[in-house]
Amino acid sequence: MMCQRIGRLPIGTIEVGMIDRTRVELYGDAAGGPRELSVQVWYPAAPGDKGERVVWNQHWDVVDPAISENLGLPSWFLGQTRYTLSHATTGPPLAPGTYPVVIFSHGWQEVRTITLDQVEHLVSNGYIVIAPDHTYGAAATVLNGTGVVREDENALPDRAVVGDDAYMQAATDLLGTFADDLVMILDGLERGESGPFSAIVGGADLNRIGIYGHGIGGGAAIKTCLEDERCDAVLGLDPWVEPLAEADLQVDMTRPALYMRSEEWIDTDNDALLRGIAARGSGVTYLIGVAGTTSNDFTVTPLLSPFATQFGLRGDIPSGRVINIVDNYLLGFFDVYLLGTGPAALDSVTFPEVTATVIQP
Repeated sequence: MMCQRIGRLPIGTIEVGMIDRTRVELYGDAAGGPRELSVQVWYPAAPGDKGERVVWNQHWDVVDPAISENLGLPSWFLGQTRYTLSHATTGPPLAPGTYPVVIFSHGWQEVRTITLDQVEHLVSNGYIVIAPDHTYGAAATVLNGTGVVREDENALPDRAVVGDDAYMQAATDLLGTFADDLVMILDGLERGESGPFSAIVGGADLNRIGIYGHGIGGGAAIKTCLEDERCDAVLGLDPWVEPLAEADLQVDMTRPALYMRSEEWIDTDNDALLRGIAARGSGVTYLIGVAGTTSNDFTVTPLLSPFATQFGLRGDIPSGRVINIVDNYLLGFFDVYLLGTGPAALDSVTFPEVTATVIQP
């Protein structure tokens, strides 16, 4: 991806299909059946692989039109991204060693590669990253058993049509579904060689697991880490926490947390609720604000088109600058709380656009 920083390790990637027959699908044509996910894994690859690099999203032919249409643009608008290569190759061997695991959860109508630059920054610096397409919440998902499915508009209906109460109940249900998907991945990892992640689980350190997400995916990451002891650190990019159930809001966050907010999300009702979660937590919490940004700036959306500014897909800050800021705090946070390598990237690197508050337990 353009403007991207990459570490020293080569990157491999695989796609994994998952079905949980104990979960009832709530959405789409598959409602009432089992929950099915398509998951992508990125991992440090053994050196010497000469495979071809894959495009930014291997299902670009369905993803690009879906994202374009959701942005209110012609379906062909992002067609040029079929030529946008990632830094990953398909299926090389895992590099020797063990690596912390970070799970990423995308936002509403996004896809698992919506923060690909961040994912590859983590992997090239020694992490395994796993990200699902949240079926019927993603812009488009390609499933082994079902084929292509789009988001279910009823999963997050028009607030003006259904009213506040119905909208927030739908949002709470959707956030819970996303969180259950993250738990499904955790369970799959725990199954070891007999589970869906057999290709990489031998190098995955399941005692060092971080979860992060964007938008409602950030809310799902927080919910999961409030409830599941397997989570060791949580990071949210504009995490949408208003749909959290009241029972979740009564639980204190015991894990280290970092919440990065764009300028458009600061001083909102959601931000007040997020600050309350941070204040009640018994783990250290970093509250980061980035001036000149919109929520899209925390994803690759501004990088997908040279016309991002004209179409209102980015804030005032240059995209390369946002990437440097997010990469610094993302890698620095997980390095400190999963690897224990020291707080320099969190405490000593300053950016004029950034405001930071550290809440100690």
